[in-house]
Amino acid sequence: MAQRSIVLAISADNAEALLDGKRRFDHRSVRPKELPARAYLAVSGTASIVGECTLGEPERKTDKGWALPVSGPRRYRTPRPIAELGLTKVPRSFRYVEK
Repeated sequence: MAQRSIVLAISADNAEALLDGKRRFDHRSVRPKELPARAYLAVSGTASIVGECTLGEPERKTDKGWALPVSGPRRYRTPRPIAELGLTKVPRSFRYVEK
């Protein structure tokens, strides 16, 4: 089965921490059902994608939500518009896309 792609709504600070390797997990109150997946990091309020990573199966549920392991973070040299993925705005939490 082909790996799915997800656009993740994320704050600029959390995106930086994931891309710099300072955070190993992304926490979500509602976990995506189809994991592992390639995740495009869309910064809320900017309508741009700053990088990508791979989200794995959740390891545990914490007070912050489901802990989704992040691997292979990759920062883009220049942010890409969200329209490249067929979206007009950043989703509230996440959204599956065909890419």
